[in-house]
Amino acid sequence: MVIHIENWRNQMHVHPIPKPKSFSRFPENINPAFHYNNKIFQFVINSTCFLLQISNSGIIAWAVLAERDWVMDNLLGLLRIRVKRGIDLAIRDFRSSDPYVVVTMGDQKLKTGVVDKNLNPVWEEDLTLPVQNTELPVTLMVFDHDLFTKDDEMGDAEFGIQPFYEAVKMHPDSNTVPNGTILKRVSPDRDNCLSEESVVTWKDGKVTQNMTLRLRNVECGEIELDLFWIEVPK
Repeated sequence: MVIHIENWRNQMHVHPIPKPKSFSRFPENINPAFHYNNKIFQFVINSTCFLLQISNSGIIAWAVLAERDWVMDNLLGLLRIRVKRGIDLAIRDFRSSDPYVVVTMGDQKLKTGVVDKNLNPVWEEDLTLPVQNTELPVTLMVFDHDLFTKDDEMGDAEFGIQPFYEAVKMHPDSNTVPNGTILKRVSPDRDNCLSEESVVTWKDGKVTQNMTLRLRNVECGEIELDLFWIEVPK
């Protein structure tokens, strides 16, 4: 199999990691833990464990797990967060902002690209997180990118994935569950940042959840997301 590591985009991590260069064959220091199976591939470079999701067109998602001794049995799966768009975000420059989103779960941290001069930015970016503990909340922070000064905060939000994961554990099947079936509903309350009801749905053979989060600690703004789950072969 020929795999090229590319398109690392602007995703960042709390702990520095080696960024492998493109290669056409696996060098000797890479020890695959399992081979092409359900489009998930794991390998190790310099003691850092990576997961790739691969399609016929190439790598479509990647995630950093941990050191080589990280126990794969503890990995429940991969949470893909599609950061879709921002709505009515706060002004932090003269008349606009240059927003981007930072997503944190435990000690993992990823970020979207910057959309210049837009209070209603469209990102449509996928950020993929390995999940070991579904009780950890996912936190979003929105920032205004500045060239010469510290980036300005534009609000934050938080959500839990327990209802979503409970639907995943139902193991719905397209043969028995009609497309578009609602598996769970999550209502806005004081413990979450939902601005409206969020629905977990069986759609196109996948469990998905749409949500719109109202940003805290800011005068205005919402972020729209979709959640997806990627199973990892044991």
